[in-house]
Amino acid sequence: MWSSRAVLKIIVWLISFSAGAFLAVAFLDLLPEAVKMVAEPHWVFIAALVGFSLFFALERILMRHFPKHDSGNTGHAEHTESLPLLVVLGDTLHNFLDGAVIVLAYLANPAVGLATAFAIAAHEIPQEIGDFAILLDQGWSKSKIIVVNLLSSLSTIVGVLAGYYAATFFEGYLAYLLAGAAGIFIYIAASDLIPEIHHRAGHKHAYRILLVFVASLALTGYLIFLTH
Repeated sequence: MWSSRAVLKIIVWLISFSAGAFLAVAFLDLLPEAVKMVAEPHWVFIAALVGFSLFFALERILMRHFPKHDSGNTGHAEHTESLPLLVVLGDTLHNFLDGAVIVLAYLANPAVGLATAFAIAAHEIPQEIGDFAILLDQGWSKSKIIVVNLLSSLSTIVGVLAGYYAATFFEGYLAYLLAGAAGIFIYIAASDLIPEIHHRAGHKHAYRILLVFVASLALTGYLIFLTH
């Protein structure tokens, strides 16, 4: 297993990978699935915008209440202090919705439900790698990250139960919830991860960072395509 020190040496590449994975899941999986569920997709994109805006508001509130550290880097540390909570909240919501999607697919057709569970598990892998890198970079220990990720994953079971006992509700609103989750992922990638890459790398490693970013998009997109 990688040591924390070894991971931190390549953290800018891992953050770039994470940004690509978040954007690929949002644009290639969540939004297309949401659009397919409704006759009129206009409100799907409004829901994505709402999810984006809610996390912008949440981060501003968190930054107001997090203690400031004068590190001489013009407030950059203050901005990133809220990132772990945003990542965990976004991932927990995503896992919850994944559980609801699995059970609704299973109720429609057990074979489809099994395929859906496999598809979700496959494209979770690159995203979880990205989550690990982000939280480790923010000073979390590996054991803490594992525990938090396990607890976050339990929201999938909550989603399964909610989807089973409230199938009618989720069938009506699932598309907009998925779109809202996509907006959250877009916000995390565009507002937190990509600026963090620029801050850490400066004018260096442009092509290598782009290569990792595009490779992450391609890998996550391929897994999504393969499992659909």
